[in-house]
Amino acid sequence: MFKPDVKKQVFLKFRELFGTKYEPEIVGTRTSPSKLYYVTLRIGPTLVADALHRDWRKAYKLLKGEVEKLYVEGYVPPVGK
Repeated sequence: MFKPDVKKQVFLKFRELFGTKYEPEIVGTRTSPSKLYYVTLRIGPTLVADALHRDWRKAYKLLKGEVEKLYVEGYVPPVGK
């Protein structure tokens, strides 16, 4: 059995913890001067979580950890799209 890609893992973890009521948008971009990979999770216009790392896979894994941290802290996402 294989795992889904790291971006999908973040999406699935968000859905698992916060339910299907919210529609997260996960975007990753490479910053040009520093060569870092920046990933964000948004619900509508609201930035919910972000992460930064040189390796794009690790950036998504850090974002997944941020989602788990939000859940533990009792974060309530804004109503989505």
